Order: sequence, then structure tokens, then C-alpha cells
Amino acid sequence: MTGSGAAAAAAIDDGTYFFLSYAHSAPMLEDPRLDPDKWVKVFFDDLSAAIRSRISAADGRQVGFFDAQLHSGADWEEALTAALGNTQVFVPLYSPAYLSNSWPLGELESFRRRLKASPIAEKYRHIIPVLWIPLPSWDQSAETREALELAGDVPGYAENGLRALCMLASYRAAYQEILGRLATEVTQIAQRYPLPPSRVPKVAEAQHTSLADAQFVVVVAAPTRAEAPADREPGVYTERSEQWRPFGQDQALPAAKYVASTAERLGLATHVTSFADAGDAMVRCPSVLLIDPWVVSDSAGEHDLALVLKRLPRWVIPLVVLNESDPHSATVGTRFADRVARMLGAANRPPAKRVGQLPEFVQIMPELVTEARRQYLKNAPVLPPDRPRVRRPQLGRPEPSGDTPAGTEEER
Repeated sequence: MTGSGAAAAAAIDDGTYFFLSYAHSAPMLEDPRLDPDKWVKVFFDDLSAAIRSRISAADGRQVGFFDAQLHSGADWEEALTAALGNTQVFVPLYSPAYLSNSWPLGELESFRRRLKASPIAEKYRHIIPVLWIPLPSWDQSAETREALELAGDVPGYAENGLRALCMLASYRAAYQEILGRLATEVTQIAQRYPLPPSRVPKVAEAQHTSLADAQFVVVVAAPTRAEAPADREPGVYTERSEQWRPFGQDQALPAAKYVASTAERLGLATHVTSFADAGDAMVRCPSVLLIDPWVVSDSAGEHDLALVLKRLPRWVIPLVVLNESDPHSATVGTRFADRVARMLGAANRPPAKRVGQLPEFVQIMPELVTEARRQYLKNAPVLPPDRPRVRRPQLGRPEPSGDTPAGTEEER
């Protein structure tokens, strides 16, 4: 590469050529260990390789950003914000889930604000949408039409979307054609109209969800710093239970924030609250209840937890978190965790899952959020429990007169 092309490539060495944005899929119930977004990863790798071949970059060069690359303890929101501010082209994978999910739409809006503030020419060419999964024929949108501009003439793309072309060997030629077009477009835009690095709004900025508006709730049952035993490790507890970091300095975010980010990526407006402030939130919403075994280290905490566990709805999924690296885990911590398990058994709840390492904690989150949501849809009452009963008219029976005492007619 020579001349202006080499200069443009050098100008973006600190960033990436593209940011891949997509709607996260819920885990498969049959086997939560399987990656439901496997084909997104395949496409990301294929596009990265195609771009490398066009810029003569070394094989190890990271030319794209994909959030599955983030390590377990990362501050996901900070990492996404940094990536959005240092990439050249935003590639959204449009699907019905994408256009109804606040998280990927937040990524798109964040990048659009960056473009709006940029003085460069041809700024809006830096967004190249891809039709990943087609929308129903009755729900076509401007986004669909925009995504068809990439390859509407390629057989199978408009009808099936690029995901199907990526998966099926019979569409291999069509997939390679579209992949080549996209790689060329991303490379040319990045080199001809380089976008200088800049700050962007955080994806979840101004998206605070109140407890009343929440579709999902994360509840933390953990001591505060003042309530925790004096010999506990520093950095684990703060003044608020919601800020509990069971893995200490290994995690950039409180445990509850990892759960909330997972639920938000799956399209659920989420609120984080402490055990003490939850009120009836767990009755109204699917929830994950994070339990620090040390919450039962005193009789008051054990009593409060036992009362709540006795009337815990099926759509609240408890998770006991006990850091295996904590020197107290093998002795006192395990004893407290076993006590919590017995309390759940006494409340006729299935045994709670127990995790001891940060990667394990992060990996299990999509499964827990999905299970809570599934249980809520399956078991929650259709009508609010306090709704007044209304007597329904019955064929062949006269309506009661105004003199009929209330409640004498049979309700059905």
C-alpha cells in the first residue's frame, strides 16, 4: 500500500476499521452452553479477514470490534464507548430483534451523534447496515430499504438475509459476493474519509430505568461495608449493597451491573436495587437475586432473607456467589453458602446455582436472565391480583334489579 492509502491506514492504527453491532440472542433452552450468536462470530471473522487482505495488514491486526472479544472482568459499557469513538465504520446487523432492542439501537444512536459532531465529508457513509434477518413483509421499514442497498441484487439476500447465506453452503457464492462488497466499502470509506477519534455518549446514557418502569430487576442480598465482618477483603463492600464486588479488584463493575447489562442487551429495561429496597419488585418482574453468603453471618440478615425466600415467585432466580479465591471461602464462606442452600430448601425452592469464579459468573448470566423471563411468562398472573372481580352477564338470566343485594348473583 502506498501514497494516500498508506497514510490513511496509519491514521487509524489506533482504532478499528469497523464496529459490528447486533442484537444478542437468548441462550438455547436445550443447551445453554451453545452460543446462540455463533454465526455473528463467523461473519465477524470472515469480514475481518476480507478487510485484512485489502489493506495488507498482518494476520494479527485487529481490524474490527466485536463485543464477544471483551474479557470477563471488563467494564463493558466503557469498552463499548471507547470502541465506538475509535472506529471508522459502524456495521449494524438489522433484524426484527435489532430494531426493537434498546441496546443495539443505543449503539447506533451513539455513533450517529459522533457523526453529527464531525466535520468530515460524506459522514453518513460511515454507517453500512446489513440485512441479517429479514423483517416480515408487512413490517418493512426505512432501515430495511437502507440495508438492501448493499446487495439487493444478489440472489437470496433480500428474501433470507445474510445470516442464512452465511449458514448454508448452497448460498456460498452469494455470501462471498456480499462479503467482498462490504469489505471493499468499509476499506474505501475508512481510507478516503478517515473519521478522527472522538468521544461518544455512553450507550446506556440517559436510559435510567426506574423501579416502576422496569421489565427486569436485579436484586442484591449482600451486606454493606458497615454490616460486613471486619476481616472481609477491601474492595468487596461499599456503602451500598448494589455496589457489591464479590471478586474484588478482578472485576471492573459491581456484580449487579453485569447482570443488568446482560438483560439490557436482551432488550429488557432493567433496574438494580438492594434486597432492603426491593419492595414488591420481585413479585412484579422477572428477577435475578444475587446472594452473598455473608448476608446470613448475623441473625438479622438470616431472618430477613428467610422471610423473603418463603414467598419468592418462580420467576426470581437466586444465584449464590462465593469467590473461590477468598481465603475464607473454604471454611466460613462455604458454611454460610450451605446455610443459604438449606433456607432455599425449607422454602421449597430448587437448589440455587452457585458460582465461584468471575468468568463463570459472567458466562452464566444470559442463561439466568432467560430462565427468569421464561418462568415469568409461564407462571405470572395474566391480570393484576388486586383487580376487582366483575360479574359477567349470563344468557337466559335476568339482570338483577337495583334492589338486589350486592354479591347475591353468582360470579363467574
